[in-house]
Amino acid sequence: MPTPLHVTDLFGFVAQMGQRLIETRAFGVREKPGAGLVTDLDLELERAFRPYLLELVPGSTLMGEEEGGTRGEWTWWLDPLDGTTNFVHGWPRSAISLALYRDGEAHLGMVHDPYLKETFWAQKGEGSWCGPQRLQVSRCSQLKDALLTTGFAAEPAAQWEICRQLQRQSHGVRVSGCAALDLAYVACGRVDAFWEVDLQPWDVAAGILLVREAGGVVSNLGGHGAGLTSGNYLATSAALHPELLAALHPLA
Repeated sequence: MPTPLHVTDLFGFVAQMGQRLIETRAFGVREKPGAGLVTDLDLELERAFRPYLLELVPGSTLMGEEEGGTRGEWTWWLDPLDGTTNFVHGWPRSAISLALYRDGEAHLGMVHDPYLKETFWAQKGEGSWCGPQRLQVSRCSQLKDALLTTGFAAEPAAQWEICRQLQRQSHGVRVSGCAALDLAYVACGRVDAFWEVDLQPWDVAAGILLVREAGGVVSNLGGHGAGLTSGNYLATSAALHPELLAALHPLA
């Protein structure tokens, strides 16, 4: 790494940005073609994070959802406001998501919920955490006992029937509109699985590491290990993975 990185260096700044998010009452909103809504606050937060993160790890680069960037040996992946549509409507289900990768391999992931003031984080080989609590994915091994989460792409028709079937076969399917928090909730065992198609790298960069460091599996819907550009994802425990993978096969 270009310089030793202590994850505690990030906590205060991320919490500060989260506080700015929930305290902001007036902001402009517009539509991004094919990509939902974006607010002035999305841009403001990304522009605040960029110099801070690049200084925190000298020599690193940053890829942000709103203004892009460049990839280097060490690259930050940043979604300054995951769940923008929720935020616009006042539903408190949004998060800040950031991750540091080296040549495609995750070394740090962090998801901050400013409403509950929870910060989920993981470092490669050091486990996943929320405060002092080490995270562990659910021990659920049967679909009939599982609580599931998903998100919908712009054209969700193919997913409706699968969701209907899984709703009957499980404890239920939830749709929160915030993939970063869904992945964090898989990591801490609050939900047993999450899947979605057509996700971007900044949506999942932190969550992939959170789930894996908590003992879970993250694959694409074809069953292969997922990376930043896989596009579609299934995150769950190793025990539950085969049954869900079979159920989601039509979406692969």
